[in-house]
Amino acid sequence: MLETETTTRRERRIAARKAQLLDAAAQVFSHKGYEKATTKEIAELADVSEGTLFNYFATKRELLIGVAKAYADEVAADIESVQGETFEDMLAQLAANRFRRGRERRLFMLFLYESRLNADVHQYYVEEALHRIIDVLEQRLTALIDAGVMRPVDPALTARMMSATTMGFAALFELGVSMGTTSPETLGAAVTDIHLNGLRNQNGANQDV
Repeated sequence: MLETETTTRRERRIAARKAQLLDAAAQVFSHKGYEKATTKEIAELADVSEGTLFNYFATKRELLIGVAKAYADEVAADIESVQGETFEDMLAQLAANRFRRGRERRLFMLFLYESRLNADVHQYYVEEALHRIIDVLEQRLTALIDAGVMRPVDPALTARMMSATTMGFAALFELGVSMGTTSPETLGAAVTDIHLNGLRNQNGANQDV
């Protein structure tokens, strides 16, 4: 029993130190980019020695892949946990959460760039992490369709459309394009309104253009 408790404590310490290092790596990567970031800077921000960092992650590339996994875990958990009084409230909150997190947007741009240059990053971020996020969103949408809350659209395509919208806005934010509002909630509500109600004027749907 004592051996099991000791092992569990050790595993918790290892997990906590890895999380600490990944959080520091995410901060450095998101501000400086992958190429300019150094393991020394990451170790200093995590308040450990560079040697300690290498006990947990052998290379900077391993850190980047670890950050991509943690990024996917965080987004997937958020998608699964979001609740709202109405269907529209829930979608608006999902959108607002994505628009609110500046570091998340910068990490997305980082992964997008690095996945073109680094096969390992592409394999983890695109083929595993990004697909996981889309799959979790698809499952959430499927549950809403089965509950009769959503009309029976293609959940796989809808999940990709919503993900593409978020990614597009992330790129616009990072390029400094004005959104006309600084409030993630306002932007989330507006995007949700367009998703749900479309662009057609319902009062003049049959009028000639």
